[in-house]
Amino acid sequence: MKCDKCEVCEKLCSGKKCKDCFIKSIQKKYIFGEWTINSTKELDSTIKQMIQEAPRNIEFQNKFLQELINTYHHGVKKYQLKVTKLKIIDYNNQINEWHFARERFRGGIFVIGFFEPINKWHGVTLYPHKKTSVKQNLINALRQKWSENTRRREPFAKCERCGNLKPHLHHDNISFKEIAEKCMEFFSEEEIKYGVGDDWWEHESEADAIPNSHPAIQKMFELHNYVKYKWLCEECHKKENGDSIPKF
Repeated sequence: MKCDKCEVCEKLCSGKKCKDCFIKSIQKKYIFGEWTINSTKELDSTIKQMIQEAPRNIEFQNKFLQELINTYHHGVKKYQLKVTKLKIIDYNNQINEWHFARERFRGGIFVIGFFEPINKWHGVTLYPHKKTSVKQNLINALRQKWSENTRRREPFAKCERCGNLKPHLHHDNISFKEIAEKCMEFFSEEEIKYGVGDDWWEHESEADAIPNSHPAIQKMFELHNYVKYKWLCEECHKKENGDSIPKF
């Protein structure tokens, strides 16, 4: 049986979470504003539906999401801020001060919030109740750095297997997970224990906290010189790998 580490407590387990952490996550009750949600599964499902229904590229208000962020977002509470408006920016509108998201998240949406009393927009997650381990944050930073520096898709690129448009770049001979594991060896013991940069307001995402000159980032760039790539649509990627393409 394949062994991995639980993303919450880092105990050895066979999945993303050990049994104890999984049970805690699905039984947890969330109370914020006028709402009481009885499980993480219910909360995640509600957020997903709201994201699908929300407008793109214009500011809007959603009391549910705003109360959720103001109650559970560690950085928002630390700086004693309140989010009063939200905006979901799609790929084509990730420009000017938000241009970094276009390459970092590779076609995914980027969510920003308007925070009072400082009256500024800043990136923010709509899943503030989800906690990730230090290791996962470092892996997220590696993935974002890779996304910024890897090959760009041509406007009319097609899937190499079926010919569908808008394929994703796929590692053909080594997975990103394998590359990330090798790069983890180049973080210091202190970085692996405490992370690299824990200032949400200063860093729009994990990658902002790590310079390209960091040994782990340099190792990742070196390893990617040996990667063979394929352009595959999501369905063909699933057929070859049995999983879905990561959404940045």
